[in-house]
Amino acid sequence: MTRMLRRLAIRSAVIGAIAAGAVVAVPQTAIAEAPCQDGTARVFLNNATNLCQSGSATYTARPAITKVCSTGGTKVVIDTDGPRRVNRRHVELDPGGHCARFEVEGQESATVQVTAA
Repeated sequence: MTRMLRRLAIRSAVIGAIAAGAVVAVPQTAIAEAPCQDGTARVFLNNATNLCQSGSATYTARPAITKVCSTGGTKVVIDTDGPRRVNRRHVELDPGGHCARFEVEGQESATVQVTAA
């Protein structure tokens, strides 16, 4: 409920500012809500950025992955590594908006592979 009210407040503020002719800086949360194309995965990093990824990529501890979401028509496989058991994970996401969160502390690397479903 709080999240929905926050989104509504941000959207109302942006609409009001645009109507007044002001330049609007779009917050990162609004950017994160923009969907990735089918055939990609949304990868969220611990430095408050996110990107739409296709193919295969390996991320190091800086920046580490915090969350990965699949899109339509893609299978996403994530393998993380680190010294603790919680850092060593193998996750497979089915198509259609499924997400997984990952422990950042101790994460040494993560490989994200996006393939057609």
